[in-house]
Amino acid sequence: MKNLEYKVDVFTGIRPSGVLTIANVIGSVNTIVTLQKKEEIGRPMVFVADLHALTDAEPKDTQKYIIEVVKDYIALGLDPKSCDIFVQSELVEEISELNLYLSRLITVSELLRVPTLKEKIKQNMEVSNASVFLAMYPIMMASDILLQKSKFVPVGQDQQAHIEIARYLARKFNKAYGETIPVPNILSLGAPSRIKSLSGEGKMSKTNPSGAILLDDPIDISLSKIKKAQTAFAGEMTESLDSLIKIGEFVVNEQEEVKIDEIVNRHMSGENVMGEFKQILSVAMERYLKEFQEKKSKLSDSEIIKILEDGGKIAKENAKQTIKEVRKAMQLEYIS
Repeated sequence: MKNLEYKVDVFTGIRPSGVLTIANVIGSVNTIVTLQKKEEIGRPMVFVADLHALTDAEPKDTQKYIIEVVKDYIALGLDPKSCDIFVQSELVEEISELNLYLSRLITVSELLRVPTLKEKIKQNMEVSNASVFLAMYPIMMASDILLQKSKFVPVGQDQQAHIEIARYLARKFNKAYGETIPVPNILSLGAPSRIKSLSGEGKMSKTNPSGAILLDDPIDISLSKIKKAQTAFAGEMTESLDSLIKIGEFVVNEQEEVKIDEIVNRHMSGENVMGEFKQILSVAMERYLKEFQEKKSKLSDSEIIKILEDGGKIAKENAKQTIKEVRKAMQLEYIS
């Protein structure tokens, strides 16, 4: 078997879907920030998935958040010097072309067996009313990954099926046309971190702002939400309290973390200490949000555009080279 060369060490994406919550930070942003520090894994490439967002958003809505979401990630610790960042739609021609070729290698029934796609359709619509674009979502994700010849794709357990589709399509292509595309590897992140709404109704989401800590909100509003947040009766552990503890562990310093551990132990022993817990959490959250908002305010639009342009050049060159090799393998070299 031909030894194929990877171009990108770690490949992952972010959706331009508006204001981030603290749950977004804990569940996904922090993962990317942490990965860039692991030199043994390699240099990450991060793309803003504005085309993916079209499955459930209008183009005008996806585009207006691109610069803001990159500012968010940089303010939260993503270092443009340690990774490459680009906008997915900069590669729309290459993605569309590879989508066309890969779609020949998979059946509709195989696509509809992807668990996350099945869940998305179940939540929003009947299969008969689902758009073709939604059904092809896993193929587009595979195109993103394979165009960059990505070595590792970090995902939680709930997203591994999408990466398996990319691996499956790479193998199918190589079997049909010769060894051309390296098969990506899953970098497992384990079970996703589930953070409940502060109101106790479902998961924390910007669509339910009354129960979410929104990073761009005035800090006093976020602190008032913590004060009203659901916890648990003394001696009990609930999903709501567990989520608050996870948030606390993320934003506190070492000294505050020791205090929280002590308070949780006292709570489970039957003491009424939730007031103390919320006080420590509020102090830590105020510090965390203030630091984030100050860092974000110092980032200019022009600075972000330059970062995206630099990353886009690298991603575009990778994609063009992959398409050239794919065409050659398929004997489609007559395409200009």
